[in-house]
Amino acid sequence: MPWSRMTDMARSDEEKAEMMSPMEAEAMMPDYPSGLCICLTERELDKLDLDDDVDVGDMIDMRCFGSVRSVSKTPAGCRIEIQIEKMSCENEMTEEMGDEE
Repeated sequence: MPWSRMTDMARSDEEKAEMMSPMEAEAMMPDYPSGLCICLTERELDKLDLDDDVDVGDMIDMRCFGSVRSVSKTPAGCRIEIQIEKMSCENEMTEEMGDEE
């Protein structure tokens, strides 16, 4: 099945303005909600069979697109922070029910 259309998850200027005055919103609000940022540690990278050879700003494909915000490499392991920017979702339950009929 082809992938669904990607939707940009950035907050619009209107959404920012609803939360604060327009001047504050522009200066203080991040473009993307904090809940759309994920962290992958050495353990998750191993499970996903990904190496830690990434740079800040790289785009990662996960049925969503996210940019790498930070990379931390220490003797204890690696930690990568990814800001999800665009994503696509489908209701798998609806899809399964359609196949049964």
